[in-house]
Amino acid sequence: MSVAELTLEILGERLLAQFDSKKFVEWAVSALKLGCESENLFILAGLDDEATEEREKYFWKSVQDLDIEVARTEDELIYCYALMIADKAIKKEIGIDYAFSQMLKIVYASDYEHRYLPFFYINEDLDYIRYDNSIWITSGLTAENSKEFILEEFKIFVEMERLMIPCGERDKCYCERCKQLNTPVTKIKYQLRKPFKCLVWSCGFCRSDKLIFDSRHEVKKMIIEAYQQSAPYL
Repeated sequence: MSVAELTLEILGERLLAQFDSKKFVEWAVSALKLGCESENLFILAGLDDEATEEREKYFWKSVQDLDIEVARTEDELIYCYALMIADKAIKKEIGIDYAFSQMLKIVYASDYEHRYLPFFYINEDLDYIRYDNSIWITSGLTAENSKEFILEEFKIFVEMERLMIPCGERDKCYCERCKQLNTPVTKIKYQLRKPFKCLVWSCGFCRSDKLIFDSRHEVKKMIIEAYQQSAPYL
């Protein structure tokens, strides 16, 4: 791991959870082991018994000494940290349970930002599965395949971010009648039982209600493939 990655990791942890400033000291020791050197870094590595304010002061001095680029805003920091967590989970450098728990913290810290919501839905559906073996939105998820399902969600997340797929494209569904990805619209459906009239989602092209929604991994992969074909330079 590079010193830039170490720095992103410690700043992400500091943002998302209760933070022990001794991790600044551990960061300095790790940076020294990687071959980094500065007077402030050596000082920080020896601050085992100092107050948080002192450790933090020398941490930021060390970051400046080493010319480490850090995120300019909280949202940018959360985003970079989310990508790092996903990448580490995919490479199996961290456990899937830890990676998933960090992504849930990211969901809350980002105020439920759209790109992270699938992880929130998975967590909600895991609760439903434990309660009465049902799901709310995450099609294909089971108690038995949850770790593999979450890992696949990480892979999809990274690919969608690499391609910078807009939110509107990510929300498309697949129509089983006309075989197209589309943005669903509502229509009135009549039936011979109560309620006799109701609103349902339908295909934006042929108005069929035979839709497969983007909660399924196969639809997300269709969205990725379609976006790659529409932007082949990516």
